[in-house]
Amino acid sequence: MIGSLRIFFLAVATFVGGFFILLVSPLKLLPATEATGYRAAAWIAGLWGDFMRWLLGTLPTRWILTGDTPDPKGTHLILANHRSWIDIMAVMFLLGKGTTLPRFFMKWELIYVPVIGICAWTLDFPIMRRYTADDIKDRPELKNRDFDYAHRVLSRNPNMPCVVVNYAEGTRFSEEKHAKNRSPFTHLLKPKVGGPQLALDCLRDRLDGIYDVTLAYPGAQLSVWRLLSGQIPEVHIHSERITLPKELEKTPESLAELKAFRGWMNGLWEAKDRRLDAMLNGTQANDHTSL
Repeated sequence: MIGSLRIFFLAVATFVGGFFILLVSPLKLLPATEATGYRAAAWIAGLWGDFMRWLLGTLPTRWILTGDTPDPKGTHLILANHRSWIDIMAVMFLLGKGTTLPRFFMKWELIYVPVIGICAWTLDFPIMRRYTADDIKDRPELKNRDFDYAHRVLSRNPNMPCVVVNYAEGTRFSEEKHAKNRSPFTHLLKPKVGGPQLALDCLRDRLDGIYDVTLAYPGAQLSVWRLLSGQIPEVHIHSERITLPKELEKTPESLAELKAFRGWMNGLWEAKDRRLDAMLNGTQANDHTSL
């Protein structure tokens, strides 16, 4: 019963928030009011995010946060593992009250989903078409279109905080995908480097920090319903501020530079895999905040 009420309240808040963002979305169409439209939509989305955090705080779930907390007023790139849709809620919980709504790289097909597509466009989410090699062969001008669009939307309103979340595995983890992926890691798929590279290219001139976020749900079957009905006993979130090596700060241009960036990502994933093992087996260090 309580789980159903939480789902109902979340649905109502999402509908109301989406409705008001739709009302201000036409402002984005005119250069003179574009910034005003974004600011209004971001404010509405921020209120929705705070409601989401409050709702998560009513759960019997134990939230265990370790490591570094991103500055709520900064611009950050978050690299995280991906297990479920509730990963989005976990990242929002980590960011805390009053922070900007994090942005995610979205598939172009989602632009056609009622309300979600317009809201994502209004909030300057980078919406990617992901052209195939055949598409680019036939139309070479498509090669940089995703990059140019992402750079354009993420460069707008540079005086406002911006948090971009990249799930570097590219898809949610499952045992079937793990076997197909031939992953060398126990709890993770192999990371893809295209998304992190694109995010870094877009945010490089305004980035305040890069955070490696590890999400774990020991012994739980994952779904939004199970979370909101209180059936997930613990959520572990470890956030670690990391530094990009000096030689990787520029956009990779040669094969050697691409390999170096891939090696850096693989190193992050090796450490993340060990951390996940500790989280899932109850051997994580005790320097944490429990809510």
